[in-house]
Amino acid sequence: MDNLLFSYLTAVIFTFLFMSLMWFWGKSRDNYAVIDVGWSLVIAGIASILVYWGRGNVFAKWAVLVPVWIWALRLSGFLYFTRIRTNHPEDKRYAGFRKDYGDKVHQKMFTNVFLLQGFLALLLSFPFYFASQWDLFPNSGALGPNGYLMVLLGWLLFTVGVVGEGIADRDLHKFVADPANKGKVCNVGLWKYSRHPNYFFEWIIWVGIGIIPVLSSPEAIFSLFTPLFMFVLLRFVSGVPFAEKYSLLSKGNVFRDYQQTTNAFFPWFSKQK
Repeated sequence: MDNLLFSYLTAVIFTFLFMSLMWFWGKSRDNYAVIDVGWSLVIAGIASILVYWGRGNVFAKWAVLVPVWIWALRLSGFLYFTRIRTNHPEDKRYAGFRKDYGDKVHQKMFTNVFLLQGFLALLLSFPFYFASQWDLFPNSGALGPNGYLMVLLGWLLFTVGVVGEGIADRDLHKFVADPANKGKVCNVGLWKYSRHPNYFFEWIIWVGIGIIPVLSSPEAIFSLFTPLFMFVLLRFVSGVPFAEKYSLLSKGNVFRDYQQTTNAFFPWFSKQK
């Protein structure tokens, strides 16, 4: 069997089994927000499978595998310890799905949420595939289109993204944990410049990962599909729209005022009303 076909078939089987286990965990806890913990881990697992079976050298493989696992462990760990382990109420998105799905909630959560997110994770795999086929440092690290400059730039953007997302998550968690802030909008720190700085820096992480192998071959330009696709997901599908919907429901005009003065995604200075 062709190596590419075998690696992707293995990744598909892994994704199905992993998401099935995550669904069972969520069902047993009566809290389907566990999928947020599993999202980053399934991507890291897919990356590991593709990298393992690739014919590239170890430098190229680790160049993309190390950042994706750093990202996955930080994000899943943060969500687990702040939401799942503390028995935080199920996210409003999933509570809404429960209402919509009715007596078929468990079946539809499995197909429409868990398996769908697994499919989306597979669509984000371009950088991992191209890095797994790449001989990084082919001439003792000489500079060139296949050299290390794009790796350094990718890692720099990745680091900025991880640090920024960590700061945004910490500020929001601290703000929400203060009872005096109930009903208020978090507009401190990075949240003063963007309504969703966590999503913005999440996207920066994927820009960094996406450009690491982009010059490894002519076809590797498709690695840029991953950050583009992630931008669409975060800005227009599963990130900002859901967060804004429930913020408007819970905070009303307070959040509408925030919308009028602060950019939704890209950080910038507050606008005057």
